[in-house]
Amino acid sequence: MKYAHKFDFSLSEVYIWRQTFYFTAGYRYLSEIGLKNMLNSAEPLPASGINWKQNLFVIWLSQFFAMVGFGCCMPFIPLLLKENLHIDDENVRGVYVSIYYLAAMVSLCIATAVWGMLADRFGRKLMLLRASYAAALFYPLLALAPNFWVLATIRFVCSFFSGTVNPAQTLLIATTPSEKHGFVLGVLSTATSSGNMLGYLLGGMIVHYYGYTTAFFTCGAIYLASALLVQFFAKDDFSVKLVKKRREKSKYKFKEVATPAVIWLLALFLCFGVANRLVQPYMALLVETIHGFKGAAFFTGIVSAASSAGGFLSGLCVGWLCDRIAPRKLLLPILIAGAAFTAAMAFSTNVEMLILTRFLAAFAVSGIQPVLQLILTRITRPELRGTYFGWSGSINTAGGIICSFLGGGVVWFSGVRGVYVASAILLALMICLRLPAVLAIRKEELASGESAADDGQTEKA
Repeated sequence: MKYAHKFDFSLSEVYIWRQTFYFTAGYRYLSEIGLKNMLNSAEPLPASGINWKQNLFVIWLSQFFAMVGFGCCMPFIPLLLKENLHIDDENVRGVYVSIYYLAAMVSLCIATAVWGMLADRFGRKLMLLRASYAAALFYPLLALAPNFWVLATIRFVCSFFSGTVNPAQTLLIATTPSEKHGFVLGVLSTATSSGNMLGYLLGGMIVHYYGYTTAFFTCGAIYLASALLVQFFAKDDFSVKLVKKRREKSKYKFKEVATPAVIWLLALFLCFGVANRLVQPYMALLVETIHGFKGAAFFTGIVSAASSAGGFLSGLCVGWLCDRIAPRKLLLPILIAGAAFTAAMAFSTNVEMLILTRFLAAFAVSGIQPVLQLILTRITRPELRGTYFGWSGSINTAGGIICSFLGGGVVWFSGVRGVYVASAILLALMICLRLPAVLAIRKEELASGESAADDGQTEKA
């Protein structure tokens, strides 16, 4: 045992170099399309005058920073409960973790729809700034909580005002040509994956050597850098006066907005929200179950970084494929692979196997949300994108609320491995839900085509 610390240090070096390679590859990829093409693009600008490639580069970088900050603290909440708040029993701690994430999900579920509608009224950049500055303020306060209930209350308030992913997606879609929507959503998802990858590694090292308080304050500082980047460099062509005039001319009924295809897609978002968020709070517990408590924080960072590496590569692949293949055709193989590899995680017998299966599961599962968002984008009205993205975000978060109840019960009765089995079953259920969603989309596309043909004949007459 006297060589254990030395072994941990050498292993950390190996993993840091490996994950740094993934991050560097992603940064070089974006640098090539960013510095060479985005900033000095010879392509004509959109009618708004915004260089969408430059905007993509800026927003990608801001979200990368945001996810680095998030990754510095969030994966380690179960361990913080044990070490700082002295909640030692695994089953009891699993319930407290569920309550903690329930507070966050309830708040975010309410807030996302509200902020989405406000984005359509007051601007997308403003919503992204609100989320970034709020995160910079509230996340450091979590480290100062004297007991669990104060911790959960701070998380509730933080979740209501933060949440940068949906505002960033809405801003990018609004300032990007429609034929590039798949590309920008895929590239933006790599910011989440690569940012989390570096954040998990950084957070694991900070917690291991300096403690939880330093990790949470580092999170706040990085979120502040993200906010300042958006403040001074991101562009938005939003006009409050113009939007107000459009809303006065065209008022939509609920039935016109919530079509059957949209409802089926929202059902898929809900199921995905449950399946994806069900496993997120329990990675540290799974690592502890497989490896033991000693070194659990370090290996949680490594496993989470492997997950982010898989998500990063997934974003590149999905973004490239979605502009060439119908997104609904990609959904089926992604769901099958996601269900299979998530189930494999539940039966991991050592940390190495867990790292591999987590990477493969993340590679598959990380492609689901960009594909669903792109399908939603292609069947909805541009002027209501903020509203639709708010709906999808709220429904996805509602899945998190459900899994907060479901997760605690599963951990209590079947242990932490049962959570991953349940997630795999839910991903398999999405395969069944995909069929009616695709049929509804085809029906609406057919009806839309017939309507357009009738309008053309009327104009000729």
